[in-house]
Amino acid sequence: MRDLIEKLLLKGYSVLFSMEGGFPVIRIIKGTDAEHPVKSCSIGSADFRSSVEDSLQSMILDLERHPQ
Repeated sequence: MRDLIEKLLLKGYSVLFSMEGGFPVIRIIKGTDAEHPVKSCSIGSADFRSSVEDSLQSMILDLERHPQ
């Protein structure tokens, strides 16, 4: 997971993790604008580590295909 976060950081993004409604949420933001995330998703109750890695990878691929 570190390599995914490092990849985002090198591109100028930040990654935020939070809990909302009892579910973990991942947000990717540009710079420091936490109010307007570029991408976000909630994670289910399955294996947290693999869910986070899969979700981050998916969001990174989407950002690479559709830069913002």
